[in-house]
Amino acid sequence: MNYKKIIASFLLIALSTSSLLLTSCKKNKLTDAEISAVQDGTAVDGTSQEVQTLAEQAQMLGHGNGGMRLENSFSMLSGCATIDDENGSGSNPDTLSVDFGTNPCLCHDNRYRSGKIIITYTGHYHNSGAVIDIHFVNYQVGPSSSDMFVIDNSSTKHIVNNGFYNGTQFYSWTITSNFSIAKPNGNGTITFSESKNRVQFAGDPNHYNVGNKFYIIGSASGTAANGTSFTAATASGKDLVRDMNCRKHFTQGELDITPSGKSMIAIDFGNGTCDNVATITRNGITKTINLR
Repeated sequence: MNYKKIIASFLLIALSTSSLLLTSCKKNKLTDAEISAVQDGTAVDGTSQEVQTLAEQAQMLGHGNGGMRLENSFSMLSGCATIDDENGSGSNPDTLSVDFGTNPCLCHDNRYRSGKIIITYTGHYHNSGAVIDIHFVNYQVGPSSSDMFVIDNSSTKHIVNNGFYNGTQFYSWTITSNFSIAKPNGNGTITFSESKNRVQFAGDPNHYNVGNKFYIIGSASGTAANGTSFTAATASGKDLVRDMNCRKHFTQGELDITPSGKSMIAIDFGNGTCDNVATITRNGITKTINLR
């Protein structure tokens, strides 16, 4: 028996197996570029969600003065936001301008804003059949006055109230958005498009309330600031949960993001706790990240 040939064969098998394992590890590894892309995608998604809340609150608070807004603890707008009716009260469609001014305005959610959000609507958010369109004029938002995302004026959000959902007392909405957002300090631009359904399942069925909760189902796509393109979709049976007590991030559910040419990354937003922590998993490899 030629033991040298047998040993050589075993060595070749071992080397081949090691090579396959290394290749598999490389494919499964969560790179810094991919993690950054995930963070960019969730940051823009969060911005899209909060704009919707701001628009709903602006319609609800109407022409109330700054003091009125300061007295409402649920309001994100704060006294430095001015709400103006651009078409004249009672017109249909009507247009509201939410003006945060040219200097960063500290809002009740501890985020700074400047510029304008323009809301054109045929009815209020909780009116069946209402159509709401949102666009921006020099709008910026961020955690500090020196760290603000710049939303391009071409960005839009379109919302349609579909009426009561499956015979319940709660409404559902169809939402489409297109965003282009420049990160602070020249760190690149994020593009983001979404097509989603929003279904309320708890809280006040007719008005904004901090007890309101929504399921979010649908898909998105975009390009992160580092150039990584991606597609995203809510995981089957794990709809995202938007809790109005948690002003920025989803509190539950799973979003599956697939970077171009790579395998899918699952983002788990947790069990209902309001925080900026999520776990991301690819093929059994898991990492905890902080959402932006």
